[in-house]
Amino acid sequence: MPIGRYLSWIAFVATGFAVVLLLARLPAAEQNLNHRLSSVSVFEPESAARLTDDRLVDALSAIPLSNRPIRLEWNHGILAVDLRGEEPRLLNRDIALLLGFAYSDVRNVKQVLIRAFESRGERKVLLLAAETRKTDWTEEELALLRQSADNPGSELAGRSTNIRWTITAAGKRWFGNFANS
Repeated sequence: MPIGRYLSWIAFVATGFAVVLLLARLPAAEQNLNHRLSSVSVFEPESAARLTDDRLVDALSAIPLSNRPIRLEWNHGILAVDLRGEEPRLLNRDIALLLGFAYSDVRNVKQVLIRAFESRGERKVLLLAAETRKTDWTEEELALLRQSADNPGSELAGRSTNIRWTITAAGKRWFGNFANS
């Protein structure tokens, strides 16, 4: 019978040794389990990459426009911006900045409408209108557009066939007066 006593002690020590080894591995197992069971967010916070009615003014106020916006409208993926025509030589830059924002910085703009007005007393006179759609642009063209926004002297109207321009007689005079000065 004495051998039975020794066997039970050997089993007890072996079990204790096994428990100590398993407890030593517990932190690694816990990290592995936490990694596998890490919480996945169901609701992703909405980023500024989507334009909404709530963010329209804040998003566009971050764009350094030379010609002041006088009206903004956001409706079903169409961004409409009316600008006060104050700086004719920087109007192309402003249009390039607006299009770069609309088609590169945010995901949900499908079309951009831009109009430039000149104030004559209480009246506003339309100088030009520009219209374009997201589908008209490739990534390379948008990159070139960004470069033209960084170069204020570039002629956007003559180079870009992706923008449909309407320049009024008052707009032609406005640009002509600037070119003569």
